[in-house]
Amino acid sequence: MAAKVANPGLDIDFTFHDLKAKGISDLEGSLSEKQAISGHKNASQTATYDRKVKIVPVVGNQ
Repeated sequence: MAAKVANPGLDIDFTFHDLKAKGISDLEGSLSEKQAISGHKNASQTATYDRKVKIVPVVGNQ
């Protein structure tokens, strides 16, 4: 909130949960490793925050 007041021209539209999701998504590792670092009690909580896009191979060189 202080940043928004100090910089009225900037569109600051994110929450703590967005920052947490960014950190979890950028972390290389398995879901269980991400869970341990983030402090979630179960994997489904961690999976909610893991927003990394899974890259799949291209079929037929398209």
